[in-house]
Amino acid sequence: MYPLPSWVYDTVIYQIFPDRFHIGKGLKVENKRELYEQRGGQIESWEIPPKATEDNSHCKVFYGGDLWGIIEKLNYIKTLGVNCIYLTPIFLSPSNHKYDTVDHFKIDPQFGTKATFKKLLKECKRNKIRLILDGVFNHVSSQHPWFIDAINGKKEAISLFTFFKDGYVGWYASKSMPQINLENTFVRDYVLRVIEHYLTIGVDGWRLDCGHDLGPVNNSVITAKAKEVSSESYIVSEIWSYPAGWNMVDGIMNYHFANCIYAYLKGEMKNVGLALETTYLETENIYGCWNMLDSHDTERLATVIENKDLRKLAIVMQFTYPGVPVIYYGSEIGMKGGKDPECRAPMIWEEQKWDLDLLNFYRKLITIRRQEPALRFGSFKVLSEDPLVYFRRAPYPLHNMLIAINKDSIEKKITLSLTDSKLWGGHFVDLFTKEEFPLVSGTLRLKVKAKSFAILKMRNYTNQGYDQYRRIY
Repeated sequence: MYPLPSWVYDTVIYQIFPDRFHIGKGLKVENKRELYEQRGGQIESWEIPPKATEDNSHCKVFYGGDLWGIIEKLNYIKTLGVNCIYLTPIFLSPSNHKYDTVDHFKIDPQFGTKATFKKLLKECKRNKIRLILDGVFNHVSSQHPWFIDAINGKKEAISLFTFFKDGYVGWYASKSMPQINLENTFVRDYVLRVIEHYLTIGVDGWRLDCGHDLGPVNNSVITAKAKEVSSESYIVSEIWSYPAGWNMVDGIMNYHFANCIYAYLKGEMKNVGLALETTYLETENIYGCWNMLDSHDTERLATVIENKDLRKLAIVMQFTYPGVPVIYYGSEIGMKGGKDPECRAPMIWEEQKWDLDLLNFYRKLITIRRQEPALRFGSFKVLSEDPLVYFRRAPYPLHNMLIAINKDSIEKKITLSLTDSKLWGGHFVDLFTKEEFPLVSGTLRLKVKAKSFAILKMRNYTNQGYDQYRRIY
């Protein structure tokens, strides 16, 4: 396992689906009609929600979002408090999602040019925002030059894919996305050139699509190339399983975390504390894994958890569990959305339609997350299942934090034993409510209101110059 890039511990990520985020330069999608229709697409107005079609033609419906649009909204992203952007694919592709790549070395003109991308990269750096790209290396588009050559019978190209008597292997049997043969050295060298190229020009990391299909070996090879460019390169793989065992990358997209949280808040999982602690203990690269609650591939958080009080509990857990919090664009303002493509609706920019209470809640949590050492790199130990209480222990005892979650409709009271011999007096203070709970001989009496939470940090009190923690580290 390679060392985790130092900056990752301090990071909160914002995921953007470019076609649906913002159209730059004051344009509307109608002004860009030719960009889409000349390649077989159709345009749709920003306010019309996307809908699934049986023939998947919804993948050719475009709303006009582009890289300039992201550049123009960097101030919004910065004021939210996040310091890293993850973009779903931006390379040449016939679809709106761009997971069927035609050329990894060409920015899709629907999003902009290479100069536009470099401008985005420059502005991100100026605003101290890192940038992660999405690499699709398990399959390509059926319009990819390699595949066209293979269909036309060129032997060298045929070996880059897997053909059989009646067809070829495609991702999930999709004919538009033929799988490439990663055991072929030409293919693997190509993938590594792509990885190296964008890291060299200043990208901070890669998210690897279909990480399970790439397999452990290719995840390892890609990580090795990235670390060859810089030890600060960050590689995260799309793995939908239990996260332990994928330590050849810096982290995985931890959908297991999301499903545990959802099951817990819906009353379907009674021992979520055990599940979270076991995952923490067994996952070597847990601090590099993404704490996700929704994404472009899932229903939106506000659709899965409609009750906002319970939704806030999920978000608190997302920001206080070891790993990197990832916010899917629009979740911070309460956007809803069902399964793909409904979860990929255009971003709402009319502020009167925003849930401002939720937005401010996110901002406060992001600030706390980025300020507190215990939440960035502290250890994790569950102290109670009901209410759920866990301890984030930092190297310096006065940085220690407690998080309590009460999903039930009644207030919960509990007495906890804190297993830290360097803590013997003072108070734990709720960073949201400012309520104080005294620590007496390593025990803490705590109460948590119904459908609420407490994020508690140790506070030391001095008395006329006397400091009981003056020599404790």
